[in-house]
Amino acid sequence: MSNIIKFSVLLVGAVLIALIVRVAVTSASHSTAPSVSTEKVLVSAANLPQGLLLRDEDLTWKKLPAESVPPNAIISGAPGATDLKGALLRHPAAIGTVLVSDDVILPNAPGFLAATLKPEMRAVSVAVDDVSGNAGLIQPGDYVDLLLTQQMDRRTDSPDLAVSSETVVEHVRVLAVGSEIQRPKTGDTPDVNNRARTVTLEVTPRMGEVVAVAARLGSLSLALRSFATVTRDPAAPFAASVAMSAPVWAGDISRAVRDLPRAHTFQPTSSSTSTASIPPIPRAVTIYRGSEKADATTSIAQANGTPAAGDVPPLPAAATPR
Repeated sequence: MSNIIKFSVLLVGAVLIALIVRVAVTSASHSTAPSVSTEKVLVSAANLPQGLLLRDEDLTWKKLPAESVPPNAIISGAPGATDLKGALLRHPAAIGTVLVSDDVILPNAPGFLAATLKPEMRAVSVAVDDVSGNAGLIQPGDYVDLLLTQQMDRRTDSPDLAVSSETVVEHVRVLAVGSEIQRPKTGDTPDVNNRARTVTLEVTPRMGEVVAVAARLGSLSLALRSFATVTRDPAAPFAASVAMSAPVWAGDISRAVRDLPRAHTFQPTSSSTSTASIPPIPRAVTIYRGSEKADATTSIAQANGTPAAGDVPPLPAAATPR
């Protein structure tokens, strides 16, 4: 019996020693393994084309080993880190590419606006207010249509044609809003007391002429377009979804305008047409000179040295032969 007890004690002791050795080896291996530090760096969130004005959705943070972080990379939480939102991308960037300051042209850099323009394009500014400028919600990098609204009541007597609206320019990029050429940061609330009064658009030379003439004809409004496009490449040509449609008139929109009475408008009838063909009878004008009375025909004839029809003397009687 004593041998069994001794054997059990020895077995328990061996198990305990094995556990202790295992724990010691594991802790030693952990202590000798080098710790890998990581950094959160700014990378592209999608395949970005050259010439793109960067926005929040184009950028994201990615954890990388500290030794693989390239120089000048933008690290999260680093003091004085460059903000790339609103900057112009110098070259295409594949998804996950680490972006550095040298990859972009910052909005406050000299010549930023000229660098933003595509080849053979122009920058033109239009005046806007809180309504025509979408209450200040249009930002650099957005795409808009330009609408022209005209008051036509001085050019036509028809109430149906008193007001017209039409799209004169489609799918143009906003380069600047007021003096701001950078999109506001996410979460920033627009200052209602500092609304921009001009918007600068990227247009072709022909579009620039259209905008200049349209600004003289009536009031201009901006219609914001969706970012959901086939491509965001600024160099890609834009294919208009539909051809320029006909203008929209007041009578196309308002039933009240269409139902206005037309009593004030002359409507020719059969009786008026037959009457209009009869020449009017001239009214006699009587002229008084003291006690003498004459009509206008007599006075004009006397002034010209010609006797009037009523003042022609009778022909002399035929001479009686002797």
